Amino acid sequence: MRQVVFLDSATIGDGINIPSPNFTHKWTKFDRTNATQTLMRAQNADLIITNKVVFNKALLSQLPQLRHIAIAATGTNCVDLLAARAFGIDVSNVPGYATRSASEHVMSMILSLRRNLLAFQTDIAKGKWQASDQFCFYNDPILDLYGSTLGLIGTGAIAQQVAYVAKAFGMRVIFHSVSERKILEGEELVSLNYLLENSDIVSLHCPLTPATENLINARRLELMRHSAILINTARGSVVDLEALHHALLNKKIAGAGIDVAPQEPPPSDSIVMQLNTLLNCVVTPHTAWASQQASQLLMDQVVANLNAFVTGQSINIVN
Repeated sequence: MRQVVFLDSATIGDGINIPSPNFTHKWTKFDRTNATQTLMRAQNADLIITNKVVFNKALLSQLPQLRHIAIAATGTNCVDLLAARAFGIDVSNVPGYATRSASEHVMSMILSLRRNLLAFQTDIAKGKWQASDQFCFYNDPILDLYGSTLGLIGTGAIAQQVAYVAKAFGMRVIFHSVSERKILEGEELVSLNYLLENSDIVSLHCPLTPATENLINARRLELMRHSAILINTARGSVVDLEALHHALLNKKIAGAGIDVAPQEPPPSDSIVMQLNTLLNCVVTPHTAWASQQASQLLMDQVVANLNAFVTGQSINIVN
């Protein structure tokens, strides 16, 4: 009988059905698992499901019975893939499940910032519309998306879906490939500096690697237009948040949308919380991926990955 342990099931929202695997199994799930609990909870499992619980080389070396880790996400940085391979542990992920959810979240942030929705809501709360002498109150600029340029850093499925939606608004779209991709059929690939200098909106869709950590720093923020906005639904550490805070306060750029943070959840005294106080910054709690439809697709595929592994026909293996 297979022992299946889901270490952080609370990362999946309410109302999501987790299918039962097709094979004979014992299913154990925990809402949350911290670093001191992982070894004890994983030591009898041969199949593990994790979203964000970390498996490094030292931990993997203590789990000789473990045969498969099913990551309930697309990103794989929670598992040391090379170590897993060395220990004979297959690792799977779920690519593409949140493409539509994430792209809609990006566009929601862009629309909110370009049309200054937070500022208008605050103005109404302060009574400014009520005290005005006309039917409309536009104390802050309102900018259409039509005719503006969207720069996408990254060329994967989510970036391409964002591009598809943006074009429906009549936007020009340009891409920069951090992996040095040379061709993206039907799209315009440009240098990073060109993208930053020529985009009205910059949206990040790249993995966190040594090469992309603090990719958007003070120097690169200086390249952006003063009227531009920055969106990050990738990974928190791709942006230097101190530099971003300074740029927003000093009107070096017009706005930002942040769905990810270097530490999640962020401490109450973190720079993320300072960004959250600004009317030209939309902060959401890492939920771009988390529509009900995407979450259900995610768990359906996680269990499908386990079923495939047990039958000897593994899919979505990343190591």
